[in-house]
Amino acid sequence: MRTLTILGMFAVLSVPACGSNDGKAPTTANKKTPSGDDSVAQTTGFNPPALEEGYTRLTFPTVKDIIPGSDVTFCEYAMAPLDHDVDVMDMTGMQSNAGHHAVAFSYTDDGTQEIGSTVGCMGTEFNGSAEAAANMAAGIAPAKSSTLSMGTFLGGVGGPKAPRAVTLPDGVVFRLKKGQGVMLNVHFINTGDEPVDGDAVVDLKLADADPNRLVAAMFLNLDFGFSLSPAAKVDSQVECKAGSDVQLVMFTNHMHEYGTSASTEVIRADSGESVMLHDDPAWSYEMQFNPSYSKWTAQDPFVLKTGDTIRTSCHWNNTEAKTITFPREMCIGVGFALSSGDNPSAPACVGGNWLGTLPGVN
Repeated sequence: MRTLTILGMFAVLSVPACGSNDGKAPTTANKKTPSGDDSVAQTTGFNPPALEEGYTRLTFPTVKDIIPGSDVTFCEYAMAPLDHDVDVMDMTGMQSNAGHHAVAFSYTDDGTQEIGSTVGCMGTEFNGSAEAAANMAAGIAPAKSSTLSMGTFLGGVGGPKAPRAVTLPDGVVFRLKKGQGVMLNVHFINTGDEPVDGDAVVDLKLADADPNRLVAAMFLNLDFGFSLSPAAKVDSQVECKAGSDVQLVMFTNHMHEYGTSASTEVIRADSGESVMLHDDPAWSYEMQFNPSYSKWTAQDPFVLKTGDTIRTSCHWNNTEAKTITFPREMCIGVGFALSSGDNPSAPACVGGNWLGTLPGVN
């Protein structure tokens, strides 16, 4: 089992995605699958829609008193390991106000994970609550998250207004392997003047794995070396040479609210031709929650070929009187690639370096 690495970079993406087929709901190895809790609405005002038939609801524990200006991320082992391979057919859900994303990942059981336990993750300095701020002032260190196990991306929802932002192509799904469970990663940013409570639910439609379905995995080209100077316009670019072929079926760019434009292109090794993979010439705040995608069919994917260079360029306008760095702001080209059902993972480019598979993928 590998540990969560590079500041939990995959979990901070609000790139919701889901599958497209029907099937039977699976069982878990120890039957500890959480479900919705109506008391959440009574205590916090968060009122998600009724659970759809055939879906399993995972309810993230309420994050109390997120203080103004906080940018916080929490993780929870939310579903116990499964006793057989399962396909994620669809994913929907909802977050309360201040929500940035709620994302589901697989994890591999090693007997130490406690279902329902919640910890701060993504390398945050503290968890943003009033209690944590008081602890910090008193010199009490926050809990570390270096032992978190994170595997393949399974889908997500982006903030309070993107319950199902996009679907994978027909016949393409995400897959949970036998012995894997579901970990939730939730992110809240309180830009208001008062403390708020953070809530999230994630609804999964699961089915027994079918060898006739194609399996997708997340592919990234990540730039984390930028720094946005106070009150400045900043450009950054990251490029990486592909170490293997990647068959992409979807691709987009990801930034946060200070972004003004972004693009990802592929420079062909054999001809030097530049091919635009995805272009966002005018970035808006809502695009971090509701991205637009370039799309290809599973039968005719876009192939990033061995030796090609993938280049992601980002432009920002930092209107704050402070320096902003990753992960508060981001510059990522992100997509979904066809992968093996036996090993649902894809390569990644991180800071210009080609990685054979995403760090943290079991």
